[in-house]
Amino acid sequence: MKRKTKMKKLAVMWLALLLMAGMLSACGKTKDVDTDEEESITEEDTSDNSGDEKEPVENADPHGLDVEGEWVMVYSLFHSEYGEGEEYDSCTMTSDEYSSSSSVNIKVEDGKYIADYIYSGYESEYRYYGAELEYKDEPAYEDCDNKDWCLEMTDPYDASYYNRKFTMADDGMLISVSEYFDEDEEDDYDYYSVTRDVYLKSTDPRLENEEELRYFDTVEVSDATELINSLQNNRKLILKAGTYDLSLVDDEDVTNKSVYLEWGEYRISDIHNVCLEAEEGADVLICVDDAYSPVISFENSGNLTFRGITAGHNVEPGYCSGSVLRFNSTYGINIDKCNLYGCGTYGIEADNCDNLEVTDTDIYECTYGLLDLSGVYNANFKNCMFRDSSDMSMILLNSSYNITFDDCTFKNNKIDPEYSTFSAFVNLSEYADATFNNCTFRDNQYKIFANNKVKMNNCQISDNGDMSNIETEEDADASEIRRRYKDTSDQQAQIDLKFEAGNMDQATINQTAFESYNMWDTLLNDIWAYLKETLDEDKMEALTAEEKEWVKQKEESVKEAAAGFEGGTMQPAVEYVTGAELTRERVEYLLENYVK
Repeated sequence: MKRKTKMKKLAVMWLALLLMAGMLSACGKTKDVDTDEEESITEEDTSDNSGDEKEPVENADPHGLDVEGEWVMVYSLFHSEYGEGEEYDSCTMTSDEYSSSSSVNIKVEDGKYIADYIYSGYESEYRYYGAELEYKDEPAYEDCDNKDWCLEMTDPYDASYYNRKFTMADDGMLISVSEYFDEDEEDDYDYYSVTRDVYLKSTDPRLENEEELRYFDTVEVSDATELINSLQNNRKLILKAGTYDLSLVDDEDVTNKSVYLEWGEYRISDIHNVCLEAEEGADVLICVDDAYSPVISFENSGNLTFRGITAGHNVEPGYCSGSVLRFNSTYGINIDKCNLYGCGTYGIEADNCDNLEVTDTDIYECTYGLLDLSGVYNANFKNCMFRDSSDMSMILLNSSYNITFDDCTFKNNKIDPEYSTFSAFVNLSEYADATFNNCTFRDNQYKIFANNKVKMNNCQISDNGDMSNIETEEDADASEIRRRYKDTSDQQAQIDLKFEAGNMDQATINQTAFESYNMWDTLLNDIWAYLKETLDEDKMEALTAEEKEWVKQKEESVKEAAAGFEGGTMQPAVEYVTGAELTRERVEYLLENYVK
């Protein structure tokens, strides 16, 4: 009863102070609430109810083009030419991150082709409904395979700015084309580009395996020179069984413009949508004879897949400076069912890359460490084996975010005692993170597991190193709750200042008091959800009974505090103020005793 009396006096004194400051008004003002009125857009009723009979509409395809129906874009091709013979090509699938999407519905009305066209891209969106497509006896663009016809759609608002042509390919794909010319006679510097968006009918069975549409052709290769020269955009390479020693490739035999030799190593640049896959059941080894060069090096490329391949250095273990796979400024890297072995400095080295996915892959016998990721965003290792590597930090993360390991095994990896004072098993820069889920660590040797916090969830660890920088999922949730408590306390301090200022009308006081109560009640509910997940059954059962009793006491205290203001404009404020104070006390009690 003393507690209730104290809370009642606190609420009454608070509101009395507001009254003395001239805040309260006997007239009982109410707060105006602006409501947004949702606009509804309805199509015009174009039906003719006059009763007059009309001639039947002729909807036959006037040119037999077979373009009617709903089409969805699957990829976009971009080609540009500039300077003297310089060219650039790229292909982006609609499934790729940050890619464009589009659909077009074409029908025939009154002998005309009519399109509903929707396009959404980076900082651009077009929606044209009922746009007429003009038939023309000409190709859609200069190098178009279909020389017979195209359908041209112009922007009804600015025909000089935007036009788009549609044509059909032999494989039943609809192609939307836009061209750009920039001729500079004074500087003799011309620029030309053409963008081709490729569509399939919404019922086309090829959409069931859209990823395969990334590859325009499939080529079988059987030696290292053939492998190097066959690398080109939108191609799947099937590697026959055998050893592909890239060190034996004669530079004079390399005809691929995307491959160049630098410091004794072949580098592959500006390649997109390429798959290197071992023939089913075949043993494929890609190697180099130089310990100072990476086995495979890609830069400025995207959407690369490696499947079923073994790659490594064909040298005796020892000092080296070349990783097995190295990527620079590359995105969409998929490594599946591969074996990557030393004496590479690292199994995978990536710099300034996005979206690295490694599954069912074995990385082993490397002589610096396992992984070196710098400036990498989104990397996931799933069901991988990391083993038998030595010397320095096994996992080196520099400014790399969202790095996760799921169901992976780390075993028999060793940090040399010479480097153990400054080389942690996981070495993270200030701006990096790593999460291990359901992973196993056994027989690894190191002094410190991690130099900064890493998250571990349901992992099995039998190593003997310092594990002080491990944070579990429960730890992370508890840290988040404590952070939210601090934020809520800061918000409450700001609310207290508003009350002390004494310049709010009654409606605003009621609303502010409600906001105070609501934010503490929300935090309490979130803490309760956390405790339900973390406390054992017996403790949770006892705490639940205690919580039910607390709720009853809170309701009684709130009712008692507001009894003297029942029916008045001050009643809501008294109830919310009392409820907020009691709920805050409960939050602090649970934080102190249960959220560790």
